[in-house]
Amino acid sequence: MKDTASTFNKIVWSILSRIIAQSAEKGSWPEVMCATEEKVEPYKLYGPTKRSEMVGPVGECPLHECALNQEAAATLWTLSEQKTSRYWSP
Repeated sequence: MKDTASTFNKIVWSILSRIIAQSAEKGSWPEVMCATEEKVEPYKLYGPTKRSEMVGPVGECPLHECALNQEAAATLWTLSEQKTSRYWSP
């Protein structure tokens, strides 16, 4: 595959990616923490805590109340099953 990005674009992305993004390894830290730490609480969001929760150390982050809407979650789950033709039951 041919790299078509200009040198300028590569430099800009190199600088911006350090400000607004993080590595895949650091991006996995919240999931690992939630899977292994005993002190995490249910119905909470854990992730990066700096720059609008995009980078930084892992901690508790703001969680919008719509994320806890059980009726909307059930509707979305059903729609997802229908659209993917994949069904799951415990």
